[in-house]
Amino acid sequence: MKKIILLFLVSFLLGFFSVGQTQIDSLRQILSDQDNDSNKVKTYLQFFYTDLYYSNPEEVIQYTREAADLSRAINYHKGEVEAYNSLGYIYRVRSENDSAFHFFGKALKLAEPINYNLGILDAYVGLGNTYNQLSKWQQAIIEFKKAEELAFSGGNLRIAASANNNLGNISLAQGALQDALIYYQKAADIGPPSIEEVALVNIGLVHIELNNPEKAMDYLLEAKEMTSQSENWYALAFIHQHLGSLERSKSNLPEALDYYQKAMDIYKSINERQFYSEVLTSIASVYYEKKLYLKALAAYNESIQIQKEISHYAGWCNSLHGMGEVYLAMGNISASEKTLIEALNIADKNTLLTLKDDIVLTLSTLYKNSGRYKKALAYHELYKQLSDSLLNQEKQEQIDELETRFETKQKQQEIDLLSAENQIANLNVLQQTNFRNYVIIIAFILAILAAVAYNRVQVKAKANNKLKELDQLKTNFFTDISHEFRTPLTLILSPVSKALKSEQNSPIKHDLELIQRNAERLLELTNQLLDLSKLEAGKLKLTVRPYNLHDFLQVSVASFESFAPSKNIDFKIELKDVPTSAYFDQDNLQKILNNLLSNAFKFTPDGGCIILKADAAKKHLNITVKDTGPGISEKQQRKVFDRFYQNDNNEQGGGSGIGLTLTKELVLLHHGSISLDSAVGVGSTFKFSIPIEASAYQKKEIDASLTEPLKPASTFNDSIEWDQIKEKEGIPIALIVEDNFDLSHHIRSVLSEKYTVFEAKNGVAGVERAMELIPDIIISDWMMPKMDGLEFCKKVKEDQRSSHIPIIMLTAKADVSSKLEGLKTGADEYLTKPFNTEELLARMENLISQRAHLKSIYSKRITVSPSKIEVTDPNEAFLQKALGIVDSHIEDNEFTVEKFQGEMAMSRMQLHRKLKALTDFSASEFIRNLRLQRAADLLSSNGMQVSEVAYKTGFNSLSYFTQCFKEKYGVIPSQYESIVP
Repeated sequence: MKKIILLFLVSFLLGFFSVGQTQIDSLRQILSDQDNDSNKVKTYLQFFYTDLYYSNPEEVIQYTREAADLSRAINYHKGEVEAYNSLGYIYRVRSENDSAFHFFGKALKLAEPINYNLGILDAYVGLGNTYNQLSKWQQAIIEFKKAEELAFSGGNLRIAASANNNLGNISLAQGALQDALIYYQKAADIGPPSIEEVALVNIGLVHIELNNPEKAMDYLLEAKEMTSQSENWYALAFIHQHLGSLERSKSNLPEALDYYQKAMDIYKSINERQFYSEVLTSIASVYYEKKLYLKALAAYNESIQIQKEISHYAGWCNSLHGMGEVYLAMGNISASEKTLIEALNIADKNTLLTLKDDIVLTLSTLYKNSGRYKKALAYHELYKQLSDSLLNQEKQEQIDELETRFETKQKQQEIDLLSAENQIANLNVLQQTNFRNYVIIIAFILAILAAVAYNRVQVKAKANNKLKELDQLKTNFFTDISHEFRTPLTLILSPVSKALKSEQNSPIKHDLELIQRNAERLLELTNQLLDLSKLEAGKLKLTVRPYNLHDFLQVSVASFESFAPSKNIDFKIELKDVPTSAYFDQDNLQKILNNLLSNAFKFTPDGGCIILKADAAKKHLNITVKDTGPGISEKQQRKVFDRFYQNDNNEQGGGSGIGLTLTKELVLLHHGSISLDSAVGVGSTFKFSIPIEASAYQKKEIDASLTEPLKPASTFNDSIEWDQIKEKEGIPIALIVEDNFDLSHHIRSVLSEKYTVFEAKNGVAGVERAMELIPDIIISDWMMPKMDGLEFCKKVKEDQRSSHIPIIMLTAKADVSSKLEGLKTGADEYLTKPFNTEELLARMENLISQRAHLKSIYSKRITVSPSKIEVTDPNEAFLQKALGIVDSHIEDNEFTVEKFQGEMAMSRMQLHRKLKALTDFSASEFIRNLRLQRAADLLSSNGMQVSEVAYKTGFNSLSYFTQCFKEKYGVIPSQYESIVP
């Protein structure tokens, strides 16, 4: 039997086909009541995700076509794109590849002009999978590469990771195993946990191909553990399927059948019929190997029936081939021949060349065994031709692609040449016809303009002189004020530097560093003002020298490379054909790069991407800095290089409005140019170009002395993040929610000796961290971007998971009304900035002590019946719910912490931290104590037997029940009734 390799696809399958008949009927009813608008289009498309796809695929196709027609009629382009992509997917699964190409192509053609990236990505992936299905791997790689590039540019890392998985699948199919491992690893690195699960599975498949069954088993079992926890049923079934294949390769056929059966059970539960049928085919092949031919035929028949219904031609063809081999082994030559011929016809009809190759070889064997040697020879020769054709197919595709590109380019050049010649001829005729008229008109106009121009020149000269005087006054003012700033800054920085040297181990070291960092930032802004004033006054001169440009660029961006991980930013550097020797002003180019990169890092959110590209062409250095920040509107782009201009909509906080102005002036000083291309919601791209050859500069601008050693540029100080501290047992967890890095840094240094400290930079991130960590205490700022402290406090206090956490609010608002507003939202304490750190620590300790007292009260109250608890706040409501859930399962010995957390709708960590905070019990201790309390009640009031009481309270081990009971009450259960008054 031939080995079947299944490739795990991640796109349409997640959450696929889960709607039953009742919902299908409901969709039909909704459809009949809807107007012809976009909502009706969405309802049409929803049928694609129901069981109707399997029971009546033609009806699904009709609904999807109606979605496309209605979308076209109402100009709903996104709906039309989604409909075409769905049709492409349906026809690809049915192996009707021409139709698949047609609809994916229509989707792409429609999605590109409207920049509908999700539709473009689906089309790229669909085309790639269709080419892959036809073993046209080069074309498939092109489509998946397009999908990866577009996904990266739009920040869609999930699709980018999925594209890398598909590229790995192609490499695996081609036998390029090392390439496959690289793609899979990249997918795991950039993708979410669900992609990591897939990567582990695929790495396991690579090790199967490398004949490393033990490593393959390790990776698949690790993936099995992850998918079981995440309840990714498709992935889990797929893993069982391959574990079965792995055991089968080791001749462990009973274990293989066991894994296959588990895979079938899951596929059946989620109504995934295609993969279910393929597992049936694998089971049939195991029966074939065990020579259980009748069981093999039954399994093949069931598989074929499903594959016929869903038009899964590749699977149908493969199953018929397997059935033909079974008949051949049984000696039923006529049945085998009939089955194999049917399989061959399907392979021919659907261009399944690899399967056809296998079937032809089996037919050759059949005819040889039955003495029909001519037919055997004919089919064997056909087998050799097909094998050679498959081997040469990829090379031929590459040659065809190159020829097509060359011919297309050549034809385009011919068209452009003819078009240019026609334009020149038309222009000549037009020029000759109108030349005389133009001369007469121009002469008349020039006479008038000469008089007007003379007058305007006189007026402009006077106005320009006045403007120059005003500009000089402005420049002198900024120059003077900047110089005045430098003196006190020097007097601040010098003593601080000395103090830092002598106070290396002092507790005030962090405070001194804070002073130094902000003073240096102020000095940097002052220097920028001075540079800008010098530029405008013509006093800042170039000092161009020959430097190693390649090394300079690497050193200049080194500090940003090390800074990028702290902001979770993907920082890519691409240096292409950058020379080692070039002429430029090192100091000024350093300032240009620092300003552009600092700007990109400042406005790019966590998880974003920044790309720096540099190349040398036509004697110029060309640098591009691209980010995935919020972008700049077209109106604002015209002002972005103006002095002191700031974006009013900037959520990150304004800058000085000097950096980009200085950057532009320095580029112009280098005889270069700079431009900006930006789109709101997409990001910004700054490009500049400067000459790097001596001939581009004047002699007075060149200093031919040797370059000084390069030093790495210091990273800008807008944002520095500390490493996260791992939670230590017994140490309280504190969460700081503060958008000002320096203040957050300062508070952290104060708390770090007594607390495990985590940080969030705004209210939105703070809510996420609070729900994730369930900290012991929260310190929050009032004024923050995205979500202020009041809204943050309200969300934390209203959520049962976090309602018990004490919150200290920090603010500069000292008035009574502001304090009352903060306390009303649920804040437990209120501190006005600037605050005393000792007071902060004291208030934190008091709040934690109060919570410890409440913990002792709540821990006693869990012994009462849940109905007796009066619900007065969210914490008591939480306890009532927890008590009620455990009470309802008190007799269920299979009621575990996992089931408990599921009914509480909380993660294991959230439930554990909440119960610990309120009762000092873990989840398992909470359940056990309630069981023991109920057991004590039964023993004291009903006179029941100890064993009966144990099983009534969920203990399935009498010895364990006795041990736990004695630990809690000090006596064994049989003696308890005698000591109860």
